[in-house]
Amino acid sequence: MNEKGLSQLPSPAKIFIVSYMVLIAAGLLLALWVVVESPVWRGSGAADPMAGVPEEAMEGAKAALFYTYLKQAHIHHLGHIFMVFSVAGIYAFTRGKNSLKIQIIIWTAIVTLFHTLGFLIYSRLLLIFFGSAYGGILAYMMVMIVIDCYRPIRE
Repeated sequence: MNEKGLSQLPSPAKIFIVSYMVLIAAGLLLALWVVVESPVWRGSGAADPMAGVPEEAMEGAKAALFYTYLKQAHIHHLGHIFMVFSVAGIYAFTRGKNSLKIQIIIWTAIVTLFHTLGFLIYSRLLLIFFGSAYGGILAYMMVMIVIDCYRPIRE
């Protein structure tokens, strides 16, 4: 267990970390807004990209659509990797039980992979469930980081 955690850092480092957490939280809120406004969440017909495609053109359209999903999943996953790496990396230095921190970090990686899989195969269930779990776990780590920055050291 790290006895001093992030509270031993100089004030500029704490301000940097807290500012970074605020920026990520704003990004998570924007992502939630996008999900709530999306046709996938609302269940409207706009979410079906194959609607109205003639049967003979269906195979080519499916291949092109999969390629589009693959590109989007790649970019989406890279963004998540950067956030997970930075937030989980800072979280690893907080005070607390190492076993809990390890479990949180491993679950974050698993949830991120399944969320990306949902993006790749365009599964509404995987996107919503694992995206929500991802946001919740990331929010937990960010709150713990901010608390650890300013929690006094017990002598």
